Amino acid sequence: MKIMLVTDAWHPQVNGVVHTWSYITNLIRNDHEVTVLNPYIEGTEHLPLKLQGNIPILKNANQIVSRCYDEQLPDRVHIATEGSLGLAMRQFCRKNRINYNTSYHTRLADYGWVLYGVPTFLTWLYVRWFHRCSRKVLVTTKSIARQLGLKNCIVWGRGVDTRLFNPGDGKKPSGEKTIITVARVSKDKNLDDFCRVPGYRKILVGDGPYLNTLKARYHDVEFAGYVPHNELKNIYTQAHVFVFPSMFDTFGLVILEAMACGLPVVAYDVPSPNDIIQDGVTGYLGESLEENIEKAFRNLDGLSRNALDYARSKSWKSIADQFIDHLM
Repeated sequence: MKIMLVTDAWHPQVNGVVHTWSYITNLIRNDHEVTVLNPYIEGTEHLPLKLQGNIPILKNANQIVSRCYDEQLPDRVHIATEGSLGLAMRQFCRKNRINYNTSYHTRLADYGWVLYGVPTFLTWLYVRWFHRCSRKVLVTTKSIARQLGLKNCIVWGRGVDTRLFNPGDGKKPSGEKTIITVARVSKDKNLDDFCRVPGYRKILVGDGPYLNTLKARYHDVEFAGYVPHNELKNIYTQAHVFVFPSMFDTFGLVILEAMACGLPVVAYDVPSPNDIIQDGVTGYLGESLEENIEKAFRNLDGLSRNALDYARSKSWKSIADQFIDHLM
């Protein structure tokens, strides 16, 4: 089968959307011909303005879509993002009566409000309009499906590469109690809440526009900066507990990565974390990160075993197979 994936998020960007589609396309290429239509292919022209996460806006998206579709003539089209390229492909498919699937990766309404003050109802109008005519909308969790509120939603989870992320020799780090978070460092990730937690060694991994602000505010936090994906295990295993302070992610691949390294996860009781984390089993959910971190340290061994078992049940191969099934 010839598959065209259309995504505004692609390498060299570093985010969960890129990681997801990198894993999926690498796996399905064993049996299918895959074209990734992205903002960096030959002939694309970028506007000076970029979207949050360093995502380009193309001024010739319609021409690129038409050219690439005619060259490839795919059997199936999947639109992964709602940016300029995704929008152009949606318009092309609608005009030419081509069936397509979409996926919903980013809570644009929440990000738009926090970062730019755009009223959430306006963004929701666009997002629901964008996805309502697709054959299937692939969403990460049941709570995100309820939030999107469209009848064509299909829950399609995420996986973790346990060859890359694992507890190694299984020994807990000695010395000071250590908590860690890994994220793109922007205001919407709510990283101040992690940095304010007292009484622990704190490691924050990631780069982004909010990093210098955090460095100026919190001198007791170790800022590791950008760490290549294939080296993250080495820093996960320096910690005892993973903290996920974001309230707006549609999933959080780092949750599964941390669990695969044997770390219990503490997060707020909000959509997506509360679909992934079993409260009191693989970590803790609630209104107070500080209280739940304390609980996690009281039951590290049990939580760690459970988190590891859960992560091992989430393979990227099964997620890739589901993706192909949804295209049929």
